[in-house]
Amino acid sequence: MKISEVAERSGVPASTLRYYERLGILSARRSPNGYRDFDENHLERLDFIASAKRLGLELPEIRRLLELADDGTCTGVKAAMQPLLADQLAAVERQLRILGNLQDQLRAAQVHVDGCPDSDQRCRSECAFRAFALGNPTREHRSNNQ
Repeated sequence: MKISEVAERSGVPASTLRYYERLGILSARRSPNGYRDFDENHLERLDFIASAKRLGLELPEIRRLLELADDGTCTGVKAAMQPLLADQLAAVERQLRILGNLQDQLRAAQVHVDGCPDSDQRCRSECAFRAFALGNPTREHRSNNQ
């Protein structure tokens, strides 16, 4: 099948297919007229690439896994995937902790701003703008030491 059909069936733009070909993670035969000639195996490969990308793997890692799948065994692919997935999981857990802290800071700032009185006067820094310093230990530390 031609690149346009692969793009349509896989949802991967033709430009990305060409990029994957330049990286060596996708290769197509060439027809006598020079067109790329893809088959169903290429669609399976693209599914694997898309799944790996959704899990946060980078293209060089995906390339390595595809090379192992092409030339090695399932056990070899599994062994290569385990540390990659463990690293991704650890990164997600770190991000979740960071986001949890941010959520707590946003809630505290919202409570603070909600408690600020309405006024037709200029906004005072100890009122609404103080909300931005909530939960920031560096700023709190500086203001307490001054």
